[in-house]
Amino acid sequence: MNFSNIIKSNCENHCSVNWWPKFAFHYTDVTNAVNILSSEYLYSRYDATQHKMMCNDNASRQVIDMTNPDIVSMVRFYFRPLTPTQYYNEGYKHPSIRYDSDENANTPVPIFFLFDLEALLKLEGVSFSETSQAGHGSALFSGVDAFSKLNFDAIYSQGYENFEANKPYRQAEIVHAGSLPIESCLNTILCRNNVESTTLLNLLKETNQLAYAKYRDRIKVYRHDTFENNGLYITECLYHQNKISISFSDTLDQKRYTEKMKKQFETSTLKHIKAKFELCWFNSRSIISKSELSALVDYEHPIPLSITKLPNVAQAKSIGIKVFFEERLMSYTIQSLEDSEVLK
Repeated sequence: MNFSNIIKSNCENHCSVNWWPKFAFHYTDVTNAVNILSSEYLYSRYDATQHKMMCNDNASRQVIDMTNPDIVSMVRFYFRPLTPTQYYNEGYKHPSIRYDSDENANTPVPIFFLFDLEALLKLEGVSFSETSQAGHGSALFSGVDAFSKLNFDAIYSQGYENFEANKPYRQAEIVHAGSLPIESCLNTILCRNNVESTTLLNLLKETNQLAYAKYRDRIKVYRHDTFENNGLYITECLYHQNKISISFSDTLDQKRYTEKMKKQFETSTLKHIKAKFELCWFNSRSIISKSELSALVDYEHPIPLSITKLPNVAQAKSIGIKVFFEERLMSYTIQSLEDSEVLK
């Protein structure tokens, strides 16, 4: 018996999404993803904070403060996407309905790094658990024999059958002691939609041209079996004839989540959220003009926004459009002014 045989069996017999068992999943916000790709390392929460690599905190501060410091000093992965944590913090969640009322429990633009699970398990310093390491944690194991004994039916379970019993297992983790060079076993980087993959590419290109060239082809859009789509996000941001048009998500999962959390927090209405738009006009080499605008967005019933009567900036070749919700970056698109092509 070896890791490869167990993973193959999991794909065939223990998981209805047959590609999940091939990978370990590292989940983070787009702003953190840029730093990961630029440095080419995954760092523990502790090291990322020390090196100022963590732009978005992702998780609840209350949960982090209860977690064993040894775990906070490790790089952490899940066996799967669609974990309970992801359910609560994926996408921009209104501050009034965030998990434990914690403003940090939010991942506005979620990105998944997929690592080859077999290769990761073979690395020195890797261990795993059947349930989450957050809070009070659970026992850690290593080696093929211990791996073969994990409850993979529960770890890879879906749906609501036996939900309460299976829920803790859906947070099963793999941990690596110390920093991890991503090239050791990185396979793919998954984004939720085209706007968000473009955002990651644009941020990376501005931050590190070499990393952009190296990793751009691994950045993919994958909508199925990966994302909850239950928070607010941007689905389109386009410039045409001096007008910017922005569309927002409006999914059934988003409505269900919002109603559930409103009842939990005994809240009947949610205040509109402030959207900020940073506009930059570029010539072939640099920024030649900037502008900043704002508007209010109805979180529960978002309607498309139009920004009109934008100036004609002489010698500008393209326009960069950054959208923020309450200072959280939601999208960054760059569009040619000559042919209205979205640039990546």
